[in-house]
Order: sequence, then structure tokens, then C-alpha cells
Amino acid sequence: MVFYILTYLISLHAGLGPIPWLIVAEMFNAKYVTTAMSLSCMVNWGCNFVVGLVFPFLNEYLGPYSFAPFAFVILLAFIFALFWLPETQGLTPEELQDALVKKNSSTYTSISVDMTQSNPLDLEWRRAMEQIRKDEEDAMKSGQYSKC
Repeated sequence: MVFYILTYLISLHAGLGPIPWLIVAEMFNAKYVTTAMSLSCMVNWGCNFVVGLVFPFLNEYLGPYSFAPFAFVILLAFIFALFWLPETQGLTPEELQDALVKKNSSTYTSISVDMTQSNPLDLEWRRAMEQIRKDEEDAMKSGQYSKC
């Protein structure tokens, strides 16, 4: 009975629900927060859906121990956060990114975190605008340029 109450209280009060909202805002640069937040929200709701489907079966087969798997997942998440996630207090996102790159440099050898690179759509747009400008300059030099 004590185990049931303990695991129930841990699941209610130390749940993983707010984690995507807290960690994403701390871990990513401002220009990537919206993308990372939408992805973490999607994963969060997907996991909620799975829990909603699985819990009736857990409750039927495990009875009073039905919250034990959730307590185990919370324990794993705590260990993950304790040993792998960096402390973000007092750090700018750039300093945090540098710390993560240094920490994981042996694992990920081909990652480039150069902020000057653009995505392919930006590069394509830039090339198209340069081509239009070049065509207009050539038309001006030949006297065939019209604004219409």
C-alpha cells in the first residue's frame, strides 16, 4: 500500500509534463526556440496519447502497482537530467552551445555550428535576387531597361 501511494504521489507531483516547456526555452537559441518547442510539444502530446492508451491495461494487470512504470521513467529522466543536461543558470545560449559542442565533440565529429550558414531556401532566394539584379544592370547598360 505504501509503494502504491508513493509511486502515485511521485507520478502526480514530479511528472514530466512541464519538461518540454522548460528545457527547450533554456537550451536553444532564440531563433530555434519555436521549431524546437513545436517538436517537443508534438512529442509530449504523442507520449500523452500512448499513456492514455496503455494505462487501462497497466491498471488491469498491475493493479496497485500500475504507477510503477511511470515512476521508473521519471527516475530515468532524473538521472538523464542530472548527468547529461548542462546547468543553464547564468549562461547565454551561445555559451551553452559552446559548452555542449565541447562536451560532445568526441561523439559528433562532423557537426558544424557555424552561424553564418543559411538554410537552402535562403541561399536559393539570395541567388535568385542576385540574378535579377544582374539582369537589370545588364538591361540598364544596354538601354533596354524598363520598370514595368
